[in-house]
Amino acid sequence: MIQLEGGPLAKLPRGTIGKRERYRLGSLVASYPVQRAPRIRRVYRSVANIRGLSRRRSLVVLGAVCAAPAVVPARGRAQTALPDKPLRILVGFAAGGGAELIARAIAPQLELRIGRRVAVHNMRSVADAAAGEIFRRDLSLGSVVAFLPSTTLASKLAGTAFPFDSQSDLVPLTVAGTFQIATAVSPGTGVSTFAEYVAWLKAGPPSRARLGTTTTDAYLKIYSMMMGREIGLDLEDVPHRGASRLVAALKADRIPAGLGSVATLMQHNYDRRVKILVTSGRARVSVLPGVPTVADAGYPSLQLEEWYGFFASSTSPLPALAEWNRQLRAVLAEGEVIAALAQLGLDVETSTQEEAAVRVAAHLRAWRARMESFGIKPAR
Repeated sequence: MIQLEGGPLAKLPRGTIGKRERYRLGSLVASYPVQRAPRIRRVYRSVANIRGLSRRRSLVVLGAVCAAPAVVPARGRAQTALPDKPLRILVGFAAGGGAELIARAIAPQLELRIGRRVAVHNMRSVADAAAGEIFRRDLSLGSVVAFLPSTTLASKLAGTAFPFDSQSDLVPLTVAGTFQIATAVSPGTGVSTFAEYVAWLKAGPPSRARLGTTTTDAYLKIYSMMMGREIGLDLEDVPHRGASRLVAALKADRIPAGLGSVATLMQHNYDRRVKILVTSGRARVSVLPGVPTVADAGYPSLQLEEWYGFFASSTSPLPALAEWNRQLRAVLAEGEVIAALAQLGLDVETSTQEEAAVRVAAHLRAWRARMESFGIKPAR
């Protein structure tokens, strides 16, 4: 069994976590099977150095992995049709956002399963432009996939620069899970409920009606318009270049409120530097039981559940596409992965390639209808 001094913590860089965190983590894995020590180190390294991820959240994600049933991976190369070379998962956003946190929680488990090195690459760009160029250039070998939120596909309808067509250049491999949108406020507002926020908006100057979003998520502009329509106010969309900048603006009271994925904002809600007022799903997020849904707050028309999925180039070999689907679904079905992703606000759900394609088409139809309800003509 693993002990504090001789277990997985012994090989972690001493500067990555403090003494208190190291003690808590040591206690967590004190009775952990020694065969899984490499897995603990690998998962922790994957999450510990993510910019914007607090030590507390690193421990929460790792704790979920440690608490799950032990499954010791076989040594050596696994039997898989994937290319016998390092593989990559592209995340088309700057570091620190929800997509990166989730991808980095999945990658180590996928690596252990298939016996290939799996790296997560952030493509710092607007609406995945750089990621798209890589798709155009070298995805035909089948060794690179993208991890994208469904909202990125919706951004295409808003005319945002997006260098590949979501229904011809991309092939959806599998749905990974659903997530919700969170509405959060800065500490300076002094509000603690959505009703108080609406009253605060109506009682003050127009400058209070500024709502922060991210430039990589054009769909949030539409959602802010939906929110404004429901509460009877014109909300000013204030875009930020990436989730980390939006969070920084909220913490510093430079913007009174903002929209983002639960995974992006949840850790800062725990730190009490921002306050999540409502989430957009049909049910409350399991790790935020005290946060009401929009329906709980009296605004069922604001219900919205989006999803993450894995995508590949349409030029990828068919056997590689089928194998990616098989391996990704197997990893996402592991109890420890489900538990870890739940801590990031993701409800795991997988699909066949055909089911994912149907979902993409339905998703685009739904967002097209939302845009048209505001008199916005969707881009083709």
